[in-house]
Amino acid sequence: MQKHVLITYFILAYFISWGGILLSFGPEGARIFQGENVLTEGFSRQLLFIWLAMLAGPSIAGILLTRLVDGKKGLQKLLASIVNWNVPIKWYAAALLLIPFTLLIVFYSLSLVALKFFPASLFGFGIIVGVVGGFFEEIGWTGLALPKLQQQYSSFKATIVLGVLHTFWHLLSDSLGSINLYKELYLLHFFLWILALTAFRLLAVWIYNHTGSILLAQLAHASFTGGQIMLTPPTLNGVENVTWYAIFTILLCTIGGIIVYKDKKMFFQKKDKVHRTRVSVIHQ
Repeated sequence: MQKHVLITYFILAYFISWGGILLSFGPEGARIFQGENVLTEGFSRQLLFIWLAMLAGPSIAGILLTRLVDGKKGLQKLLASIVNWNVPIKWYAAALLLIPFTLLIVFYSLSLVALKFFPASLFGFGIIVGVVGGFFEEIGWTGLALPKLQQQYSSFKATIVLGVLHTFWHLLSDSLGSINLYKELYLLHFFLWILALTAFRLLAVWIYNHTGSILLAQLAHASFTGGQIMLTPPTLNGVENVTWYAIFTILLCTIGGIIVYKDKKMFFQKKDKVHRTRVSVIHQ
């Protein structure tokens, strides 16, 4: 397991989440892989179980493997990073404000063309879903997967790998909830999501490597997920959703590119230096 902890983590995270989703459908779940539509009028009642399965995958896999591979000291370091809030305010600003501000630019700009793009204000729901999702998911993605990836690869390569695998982990739940909305545009939607989530990872990794704080990565994740829930107009159709998300993805990739260019030493330095820097930040 020491040699294959990353493969074990991703398999376990996928298995717990996807298995939980399939179990929520009962015997009908097997029909999903036959390309059949298993959604019913009661599907909305299953959303809670699907959401819980998604939260459970990376968090349980991350905690379990940290204990098995790194022992009690590994769990203590994980907890210390989660409660590491004493970081400069600029990192809080980057984690909490950068993505919502980008979303506001997109929606306000498009609303000048069509009023239906005017940003929504679902703050309560967005904050709850964003904070809970960010907290549990990043226990695994940033708490275990990222440090292990950075021990083998540069931060940039680790970010790309994690961003793509993180996105495909969403595939089953996202297709169940979105394929009827996007129809023939679904593949384009998911391709944009791969780019956007990988660009988000550049931001999250940049923040984490400079602060040693999983908490800040959790807040960045909360702003990414919660910001979209809070601000996306609920009446948009598939074409309109793809339109705004394409613009958002371009802006997010631009921000990610600027971050990488400005801090290329951190993203491309040797893996052992990245690891020592992160450990040093945590101990400080």
